[in-house]
Amino acid sequence: MQSAKLQGIDVVLLDTAGRLHVDESLMAEMDAVHKESHPTETLLVVDSLTGQDAVNVAEQFKSRVDVTGIVMTRIDGDGRGGAALSMREVTGCPIKLLGTGEKLDE
Repeated sequence: MQSAKLQGIDVVLLDTAGRLHVDESLMAEMDAVHKESHPTETLLVVDSLTGQDAVNVAEQFKSRVDVTGIVMTRIDGDGRGGAALSMREVTGCPIKLLGTGEKLDE
């Protein structure tokens, strides 16, 4: 983050990919990154095929860090993204992006 500041970069993305709400050590690591970096925004990225377990995921992440929005990927799949509404309800966070494909124009 210091390097970005020195270079005049005003947006830094920190990706703590692969966190599972049932893996305490990974959740603790994510919590530590969040506390150290003081992010302006914290997005929870989930796969639409997660189904109704997405509610548990959203609740657990929201209880650990200040999630400010939800990004749901593969919304074009069979899952249809119904979990997005449930996640919105339990977190109170807006759905910021629905990804429908693998290419930039999708």
